[in-house]
Amino acid sequence: MAVDQLAPPPAVPGIPLLGNALPMMGDVQGFLVDTYRRMGPVFQVRALNQSFVIMAGESANRFLIEHGEAVFTSAESFGGLDQQFNMRVHVLRGRPHRHLRKQLAAGVSRDLLAARWDDVMAVTDRTLRSWEGDPALPVVDRFQRLAADQLSIAFTGASSAARFEQLRSAFELVLDATITGKWPRAVLRWPAHRRARAEILAFAREALEQRAQHPTGGPADLLDRALAATDENGQPYPPEVRAGMALQGYFAGINTVAYLYSFMLYALLRHPEVLDRVRAEVDAGGPLTFERLRDMPALHGLVLETLRVYPPAPGSARTVTKAFDFEGFRIEQGRRVIVAASVPHLLPEHFPEPERFDIDRDFAAARKASVYAPFSVGGHTCLGAGMTEVLAVATMATLVRRLTVELPRPERPLRITATPGPNPGKRFKVAVSSRQEQADYST
Repeated sequence: MAVDQLAPPPAVPGIPLLGNALPMMGDVQGFLVDTYRRMGPVFQVRALNQSFVIMAGESANRFLIEHGEAVFTSAESFGGLDQQFNMRVHVLRGRPHRHLRKQLAAGVSRDLLAARWDDVMAVTDRTLRSWEGDPALPVVDRFQRLAADQLSIAFTGASSAARFEQLRSAFELVLDATITGKWPRAVLRWPAHRRARAEILAFAREALEQRAQHPTGGPADLLDRALAATDENGQPYPPEVRAGMALQGYFAGINTVAYLYSFMLYALLRHPEVLDRVRAEVDAGGPLTFERLRDMPALHGLVLETLRVYPPAPGSARTVTKAFDFEGFRIEQGRRVIVAASVPHLLPEHFPEPERFDIDRDFAAARKASVYAPFSVGGHTCLGAGMTEVLAVATMATLVRRLTVELPRPERPLRITATPGPNPGKRFKVAVSSRQEQADYST
Protein backbone atom coordinates (compact mmCIF):
# COMPACT_ATOMS: atom_id res chain seq x y z
CA MET A 1 0.00 0.00 0.00
CA ALA A 2 1.30 3.48 -0.87
CA VAL A 3 2.34 5.69 2.03
CA ASP A 4 -0.37 8.28 1.28
CA GLN A 5 -3.05 5.60 1.65
CA LEU A 6 -2.01 4.59 5.17
CA ALA A 7 -3.73 5.85 8.30
CA PRO A 8 -1.93 8.21 10.72
CA PRO A 9 -0.85 6.80 14.09
CA PRO A 10 -3.49 6.56 16.84
CA ALA A 11 -3.73 9.44 19.31
CA VAL A 12 -3.22 8.95 23.04
CA PRO A 13 -6.30 10.12 24.98
CA GLY A 14 -5.67 13.28 26.97
CA ILE A 15 -7.48 16.00 28.86
CA PRO A 16 -8.90 19.18 27.29
CA LEU A 17 -6.38 21.93 26.55
CA LEU A 18 -3.47 20.18 28.25
CA GLY A 19 -3.58 16.95 26.27
CA ASN A 20 -0.82 14.67 27.59
CA ALA A 21 1.26 17.54 29.02
CA LEU A 22 1.05 16.61 32.71
CA PRO A 23 2.52 13.08 32.51
CA MET A 24 5.11 14.25 29.97
CA MET A 25 6.28 17.02 32.32
CA GLY A 26 7.01 14.43 34.99
CA ASP A 27 8.36 10.93 34.51
CA VAL A 28 8.42 11.06 30.73
CA GLN A 29 10.25 7.71 30.47
CA GLY A 30 7.52 6.02 32.52
CA PHE A 31 4.82 7.65 30.40
CA LEU A 32 6.45 6.49 27.15
CA VAL A 33 6.90 2.93 28.38
CA ASP A 34 3.34 2.64 29.72
CA THR A 35 1.87 4.08 26.52
CA TYR A 36 4.00 1.77 24.36
CA ARG A 37 2.63 -1.22 26.26
CA ARG A 38 -0.94 -0.04 25.72
CA MET A 39 -0.78 1.33 22.18
CA GLY A 40 2.18 -0.24 20.43
CA PRO A 41 5.29 1.18 18.74
CA VAL A 42 3.81 4.37 17.23
CA PHE A 43 1.25 6.88 18.54
CA GLN A 44 0.50 10.60 18.69
CA VAL A 45 0.65 12.78 21.80
CA ARG A 46 -0.32 16.37 22.44
CA ALA A 47 1.18 18.70 25.02
CA LEU A 48 -0.48 22.13 25.18
CA ASN A 49 -0.03 23.64 21.71
CA GLN A 50 2.44 21.02 20.49
CA SER A 51 1.87 17.60 18.97
CA PHE A 52 4.33 14.79 18.34
CA VAL A 53 4.45 11.35 16.83
CA ILE A 54 6.18 8.94 19.20
CA MET A 55 8.12 6.03 17.71
CA ALA A 56 9.17 3.55 20.38
CA GLY A 57 10.69 0.14 20.90
CA GLU A 58 13.33 -1.93 19.16
CA SER A 59 11.92 -1.30 15.67
CA ALA A 60 12.03 2.48 16.22
CA ASN A 61 15.70 2.32 17.19
CA ARG A 62 16.52 0.28 14.11
CA PHE A 63 14.60 2.74 11.93
CA LEU A 64 16.53 5.70 13.35
CA ILE A 65 19.85 3.96 12.70
CA GLU A 66 18.99 2.75 9.19
CA HIS A 67 16.80 5.55 7.83
CA GLY A 68 17.17 8.55 10.13
CA GLU A 69 19.55 10.39 7.83
CA ALA A 70 17.15 10.08 4.90
CA VAL A 71 13.86 11.15 6.50
CA PHE A 72 14.67 13.27 9.57
CA THR A 73 16.19 16.63 10.39
CA SER A 74 17.01 18.03 13.83
CA ALA A 75 17.15 21.64 12.61
CA GLU A 76 13.75 22.57 14.06
CA SER A 77 14.17 20.83 17.41
CA PHE A 78 17.77 21.88 18.07
CA GLY A 79 17.97 24.95 15.88
CA GLY A 80 17.80 27.16 18.96
CA LEU A 81 21.22 25.94 20.07
CA ASP A 82 22.65 27.01 16.73
CA GLN A 83 20.72 30.28 16.48
CA GLN A 84 21.53 31.32 20.03
CA PHE A 85 25.00 29.85 20.59
CA ASN A 86 26.28 28.78 17.15
CA MET A 87 26.29 25.09 18.09
CA ARG A 88 26.13 24.06 14.46
CA VAL A 89 26.69 20.33 14.98
CA HIS A 90 23.14 19.86 16.26
CA VAL A 91 21.49 20.93 12.99
CA LEU A 92 23.80 19.70 10.24
CA ARG A 93 23.15 16.56 8.20
CA GLY A 94 25.18 14.24 6.04
CA ARG A 95 28.88 14.81 5.35
CA PRO A 96 29.07 18.28 7.00
CA HIS A 97 27.58 16.84 10.19
CA ARG A 98 29.87 13.82 10.28
CA HIS A 99 32.90 16.01 9.68
CA LEU A 100 32.11 18.51 12.43
CA ARG A 101 31.31 15.68 14.88
CA LYS A 102 34.74 14.23 14.16
CA GLN A 103 36.37 17.59 14.89
CA LEU A 104 34.48 17.93 18.18
CA ALA A 105 35.08 14.32 19.22
CA ALA A 106 38.83 14.88 19.07
CA GLY A 107 38.43 17.64 21.66
CA VAL A 108 36.31 15.65 24.14
CA SER A 109 38.21 12.36 24.16
CA ARG A 110 39.08 10.09 27.07
CA ASP A 111 42.75 10.68 26.29
CA LEU A 112 42.27 14.37 27.04
CA LEU A 113 40.52 13.49 30.30
CA ALA A 114 43.44 11.21 31.21
CA ALA A 115 45.93 14.00 30.51
CA ARG A 116 44.09 16.38 32.88
CA TRP A 117 43.08 13.76 35.38
CA ASP A 118 44.87 15.24 38.40
CA ASP A 119 43.27 18.66 37.84
CA VAL A 120 39.79 17.20 37.35
CA MET A 121 40.06 15.01 40.43
CA ALA A 122 41.44 17.88 42.54
CA VAL A 123 38.36 20.01 41.86
CA THR A 124 36.12 16.97 42.40
CA ASP A 125 37.63 16.20 45.80
CA ARG A 126 37.65 19.87 46.86
CA THR A 127 34.01 20.35 45.87
CA LEU A 128 32.76 17.20 47.60
CA ARG A 129 34.61 18.12 50.79
CA SER A 130 32.86 21.50 50.77
CA TRP A 131 29.52 19.70 51.08
CA GLU A 132 30.33 18.30 54.53
CA GLY A 133 27.92 19.36 57.24
CA ASP A 134 25.08 20.41 54.95
CA PRO A 135 21.80 18.99 56.37
CA ALA A 136 19.79 19.64 53.19
CA LEU A 137 22.12 19.74 50.20
CA PRO A 138 20.27 20.45 46.91
CA VAL A 139 21.66 17.54 44.90
CA VAL A 140 20.93 18.53 41.30
CA ASP A 141 22.19 22.09 41.72
CA ARG A 142 25.44 21.01 43.39
CA PHE A 143 26.11 18.31 40.83
CA GLN A 144 25.50 20.79 38.00
CA ARG A 145 28.15 23.07 39.47
CA LEU A 146 30.57 20.19 39.89
CA ALA A 147 29.96 18.86 36.37
CA ALA A 148 30.49 22.32 34.90
CA ASP A 149 33.86 22.57 36.62
CA GLN A 150 34.92 19.06 35.66
CA LEU A 151 33.97 19.42 31.99
CA SER A 152 35.41 22.88 31.46
CA ILE A 153 38.72 21.87 33.06
CA ALA A 154 38.89 18.65 31.06
CA PHE A 155 37.92 20.22 27.74
CA THR A 156 39.54 23.65 27.98
CA GLY A 157 41.98 23.58 30.88
CA ALA A 158 40.17 26.31 32.84
CA SER A 159 37.19 26.45 35.19
CA SER A 160 33.94 28.14 34.14
CA ALA A 161 32.71 28.45 37.76
CA ALA A 162 32.67 32.25 37.71
CA ARG A 163 30.13 32.23 34.89
CA PHE A 164 28.13 29.22 36.00
CA GLU A 165 24.86 30.96 36.89
CA GLN A 166 24.81 32.88 33.62
CA LEU A 167 25.69 29.86 31.52
CA ARG A 168 23.13 27.60 33.17
CA SER A 169 20.18 30.01 33.08
CA ALA A 170 20.74 31.04 29.47
CA PHE A 171 21.29 27.50 28.23
CA GLU A 172 18.27 26.06 30.06
CA LEU A 173 16.04 28.88 28.82
CA VAL A 174 16.98 28.04 25.24
CA LEU A 175 16.25 24.34 25.81
CA ASP A 176 12.92 25.09 27.47
CA ALA A 177 11.87 27.47 24.70
CA THR A 178 13.03 25.53 21.65
CA ILE A 179 12.98 21.83 22.58
CA THR A 180 10.63 21.13 25.50
CA GLY A 181 8.15 23.91 24.69
CA LYS A 182 7.91 24.92 28.34
CA TRP A 183 8.15 28.59 27.34
CA PRO A 184 7.23 30.40 24.10
CA ARG A 185 10.18 31.31 21.88
CA ALA A 186 9.41 34.96 22.55
CA VAL A 187 11.29 34.65 25.87
CA LEU A 188 14.52 34.54 23.85
CA ARG A 189 13.91 38.18 22.96
CA TRP A 190 13.86 39.27 26.58
CA PRO A 191 16.54 41.95 27.17
CA ALA A 192 18.05 39.99 30.07
CA HIS A 193 18.52 36.89 27.93
CA ARG A 194 19.88 38.87 25.00
CA ARG A 195 22.46 40.50 27.26
CA ALA A 196 23.43 37.15 28.74
CA ARG A 197 23.71 35.60 25.28
CA ALA A 198 25.96 38.42 24.07
CA GLU A 199 28.19 38.06 27.12
CA ILE A 200 28.41 34.27 26.71
CA LEU A 201 29.40 34.55 23.06
CA ALA A 202 31.98 37.19 23.96
CA PHE A 203 33.30 34.86 26.67
CA ALA A 204 33.77 32.08 24.09
CA ARG A 205 35.51 34.38 21.64
CA GLU A 206 37.82 35.68 24.36
CA ALA A 207 38.72 32.14 25.42
CA LEU A 208 39.69 31.33 21.84
CA GLU A 209 41.68 34.55 21.47
CA GLN A 210 43.54 33.90 24.71
CA ARG A 211 44.42 30.38 23.60
CA ALA A 212 45.60 31.60 20.20
CA GLN A 213 47.89 34.12 21.90
CA HIS A 214 49.04 31.79 24.69
CA PRO A 215 49.17 28.13 23.60
CA THR A 216 49.41 25.69 26.49
CA GLY A 217 51.90 23.37 24.84
CA GLY A 218 49.96 20.40 26.26
CA PRO A 219 47.66 17.95 24.50
CA ALA A 220 45.29 19.62 22.04
CA ASP A 221 41.98 20.30 23.77
CA LEU A 222 38.66 21.64 22.54
CA LEU A 223 39.90 25.22 22.21
CA ASP A 224 42.93 24.10 20.21
CA ARG A 225 40.74 21.93 17.99
CA ALA A 226 38.30 24.79 17.40
CA LEU A 227 41.11 27.14 16.39
CA ALA A 228 42.54 24.61 13.93
CA ALA A 229 39.25 23.17 12.66
CA THR A 230 38.34 23.21 8.98
CA ASP A 231 35.08 22.20 7.34
CA GLU A 232 34.49 19.20 5.08
CA ASN A 233 35.97 21.13 2.16
CA GLY A 234 39.14 22.09 4.00
CA GLN A 235 38.06 25.69 4.61
CA PRO A 236 38.39 27.29 8.07
CA TYR A 237 35.14 27.47 9.99
CA PRO A 238 33.83 31.01 10.48
CA PRO A 239 34.49 32.59 13.91
CA GLU A 240 30.95 32.02 15.15
CA VAL A 241 31.18 28.26 14.54
CA ARG A 242 34.50 28.17 16.40
CA ALA A 243 32.83 29.96 19.31
CA GLY A 244 30.03 27.38 19.29
CA MET A 245 32.59 24.58 19.38
CA ALA A 246 34.22 26.18 22.44
CA LEU A 247 30.88 26.52 24.22
CA GLN A 248 30.25 22.78 23.81
CA GLY A 249 33.05 22.35 26.34
CA TYR A 250 31.68 24.83 28.84
CA PHE A 251 28.10 23.72 29.23
CA ALA A 252 26.77 21.41 26.52
CA GLY A 253 26.94 18.32 28.77
CA ILE A 254 26.37 19.85 32.18
CA ASN A 255 22.79 18.72 32.61
CA THR A 256 23.33 15.23 31.21
CA VAL A 257 26.28 14.59 33.52
CA ALA A 258 24.71 16.19 36.61
CA TYR A 259 21.44 14.31 36.20
CA LEU A 260 23.31 11.02 35.91
CA TYR A 261 25.26 11.79 39.11
CA SER A 262 22.00 12.67 40.89
CA PHE A 263 20.23 9.48 39.89
CA MET A 264 23.31 7.40 40.80
CA LEU A 265 23.31 8.89 44.29
CA TYR A 266 19.60 8.22 44.65
CA ALA A 267 20.11 4.61 43.54
CA LEU A 268 22.86 4.14 46.15
CA LEU A 269 20.65 5.53 48.91
CA ARG A 270 17.70 3.35 47.89
CA HIS A 271 19.78 0.19 47.51
CA PRO A 272 22.07 -0.15 50.56
CA GLU A 273 23.44 -3.46 49.30
CA VAL A 274 24.74 -1.69 46.19
CA LEU A 275 26.28 1.07 48.32
CA ASP A 276 28.05 -1.57 50.44
CA ARG A 277 29.54 -3.23 47.34
CA VAL A 278 30.61 0.08 45.81
CA ARG A 279 32.19 1.29 49.05
CA ALA A 280 34.06 -1.98 49.54
CA GLU A 281 35.38 -1.77 45.99
CA VAL A 282 36.55 1.80 46.46
CA ASP A 283 38.16 1.14 49.84
CA ALA A 284 39.99 -1.97 48.60
CA GLY A 285 42.50 -0.06 46.50
CA GLY A 286 44.72 2.98 46.63
CA PRO A 287 44.39 6.35 44.89
CA LEU A 288 41.71 6.81 42.25
CA THR A 289 44.00 6.93 39.27
CA PHE A 290 42.68 6.97 35.73
CA GLU A 291 44.09 3.49 35.17
CA ARG A 292 42.41 2.09 38.30
CA LEU A 293 38.97 3.03 37.04
CA ARG A 294 39.08 0.13 34.58
CA ASP A 295 39.00 -2.37 37.45
CA MET A 296 35.89 -1.24 39.32
CA PRO A 297 33.07 -3.53 38.12
CA ALA A 298 30.54 -2.56 40.79
CA LEU A 299 30.85 1.15 39.96
CA HIS A 300 30.70 0.50 36.23
CA GLY A 301 27.61 -1.63 36.82
CA LEU A 302 26.08 1.19 38.86
CA VAL A 303 26.62 3.65 36.01
CA LEU A 304 25.16 1.36 33.35
CA GLU A 305 22.16 0.29 35.42
CA THR A 306 21.39 3.89 36.42
CA LEU A 307 21.47 4.86 32.74
CA ARG A 308 19.07 2.00 32.02
CA VAL A 309 16.54 2.97 34.66
CA TYR A 310 16.99 6.75 34.42
CA PRO A 311 18.16 7.48 30.85
CA PRO A 312 19.27 11.11 30.30
CA ALA A 313 17.83 11.19 26.77
CA PRO A 314 14.63 9.08 26.69
CA GLY A 315 13.65 10.63 23.36
CA SER A 316 15.37 12.10 20.31
CA ALA A 317 13.39 14.94 18.73
CA ARG A 318 13.31 15.18 14.94
CA THR A 319 11.21 16.67 12.12
CA VAL A 320 10.14 14.57 9.13
CA THR A 321 11.58 15.70 5.79
CA LYS A 322 9.94 12.97 3.70
CA ALA A 323 6.75 11.00 4.45
CA PHE A 324 7.34 7.37 5.35
CA ASP A 325 5.66 4.19 6.57
CA PHE A 326 6.42 2.96 10.07
CA GLU A 327 4.71 -0.15 11.41
CA GLY A 328 1.85 0.29 8.91
CA PHE A 329 1.12 3.95 9.72
CA ARG A 330 1.81 7.11 7.73
CA ILE A 331 4.23 9.60 9.23
CA GLU A 332 3.73 12.78 7.24
CA GLN A 333 6.29 15.31 6.09
CA GLY A 334 6.62 18.18 8.54
CA ARG A 335 5.51 16.17 11.57
CA ARG A 336 7.58 16.44 14.72
CA VAL A 337 8.72 13.01 15.90
CA ILE A 338 10.24 11.76 19.13
CA VAL A 339 12.11 8.48 18.77
CA ALA A 340 11.84 7.04 22.29
CA ALA A 341 15.10 5.11 22.11
CA SER A 342 15.16 4.13 25.80
CA VAL A 343 11.73 2.47 25.97
CA PRO A 344 13.32 -1.02 25.53
CA HIS A 345 15.23 -0.43 28.80
CA LEU A 346 12.12 -1.27 30.80
CA LEU A 347 10.75 -4.13 28.69
CA PRO A 348 11.21 -7.70 30.04
CA GLU A 349 11.92 -9.12 26.57
CA HIS A 350 15.15 -7.13 26.57
CA PHE A 351 15.96 -6.86 30.28
CA PRO A 352 14.57 -9.62 32.55
CA GLU A 353 12.86 -8.26 35.65
CA PRO A 354 13.31 -4.68 34.43
CA GLU A 355 11.95 -3.24 37.69
CA ARG A 356 14.88 -4.78 39.61
CA PHE A 357 17.97 -2.59 40.04
CA ASP A 358 20.78 -4.99 39.18
CA ILE A 359 24.37 -3.76 38.74
CA ASP A 360 25.45 -7.20 37.52
CA ARG A 361 23.50 -7.09 34.26
CA ASP A 362 25.39 -7.89 31.08
CA PHE A 363 24.78 -5.04 28.65
CA ALA A 364 26.94 -6.30 25.79
CA ALA A 365 24.16 -7.95 23.78
CA ALA A 366 21.75 -5.08 24.44
CA ARG A 367 24.29 -2.56 23.21
CA LYS A 368 24.89 -4.58 20.06
CA ALA A 369 21.16 -4.84 19.40
CA SER A 370 20.72 -1.09 20.07
CA VAL A 371 18.07 -1.73 22.72
CA TYR A 372 20.35 -0.24 25.37
CA ALA A 373 20.44 3.38 24.24
CA PRO A 374 20.79 5.85 27.13
CA PHE A 375 22.36 8.45 24.81
CA SER A 376 20.13 7.68 21.79
CA VAL A 377 21.28 5.83 18.66
CA GLY A 378 22.37 6.76 15.16
CA GLY A 379 24.38 9.66 13.84
CA HIS A 380 23.43 12.11 16.61
CA THR A 381 24.43 9.94 19.57
CA CYS A 382 25.89 12.04 22.41
CA LEU A 383 29.53 12.88 21.65
CA GLY A 384 30.54 12.83 25.30
CA ALA A 385 28.95 9.51 26.28
CA GLY A 386 32.26 7.75 26.90
CA MET A 387 33.70 10.56 28.97
CA THR A 388 30.45 10.85 30.92
CA GLU A 389 30.66 7.23 32.04
CA VAL A 390 34.29 7.61 33.15
CA LEU A 391 33.56 10.81 35.09
CA ALA A 392 30.54 9.18 36.72
CA VAL A 393 32.65 6.30 38.03
CA ALA A 394 35.31 8.66 39.37
CA THR A 395 32.87 11.11 40.95
CA MET A 396 30.81 8.49 42.75
CA ALA A 397 33.95 6.67 43.90
CA THR A 398 35.24 9.90 45.44
CA LEU A 399 31.88 10.67 47.03
CA VAL A 400 31.42 7.30 48.76
CA ARG A 401 35.04 7.40 49.96
CA ARG A 402 34.84 10.90 51.43
CA LEU A 403 31.23 11.34 52.56
CA THR A 404 28.30 9.79 54.34
CA VAL A 405 25.04 10.80 52.68
CA GLU A 406 21.49 10.25 53.97
CA LEU A 407 17.99 11.12 52.87
CA PRO A 408 16.51 13.56 55.42
CA ARG A 409 13.03 12.30 54.48
CA PRO A 410 13.45 8.74 53.19
CA GLU A 411 9.69 8.25 53.09
CA ARG A 412 9.33 10.91 50.39
CA PRO A 413 9.13 9.30 46.93
CA LEU A 414 11.33 10.52 44.11
CA ARG A 415 9.52 13.03 41.94
CA ILE A 416 11.08 13.16 38.47
CA THR A 417 10.70 16.30 36.41
CA ALA A 418 11.32 16.48 32.66
CA THR A 419 12.56 20.03 32.25
CA PRO A 420 14.92 20.58 30.61
CA GLY A 421 15.71 16.86 30.85
CA PRO A 422 14.67 14.05 33.23
CA ASN A 423 16.08 14.79 36.68
CA PRO A 424 15.16 14.31 40.38
CA GLY A 425 14.19 17.95 40.76
CA LYS A 426 14.75 20.57 43.44
CA ARG A 427 13.08 18.49 46.15
CA PHE A 428 15.87 15.92 46.10
CA LYS A 429 18.04 16.94 49.05
CA VAL A 430 20.44 14.97 51.22
CA ALA A 431 22.20 15.33 54.56
CA VAL A 432 25.99 15.16 54.17
CA SER A 433 28.67 14.43 56.74
CA SER A 434 32.30 13.36 56.64
CA ARG A 435 32.96 9.65 56.50
CA GLN A 436 35.24 9.44 59.51
CA GLU A 437 36.20 5.79 59.14
CA GLN A 438 37.43 6.04 55.56
CA ALA A 439 41.10 5.59 54.73
CA ASP A 440 42.93 8.80 53.90
CA TYR A 441 43.84 8.02 50.31
CA SER A 442 45.15 10.72 48.05
CA THR A 443 43.32 11.24 44.77
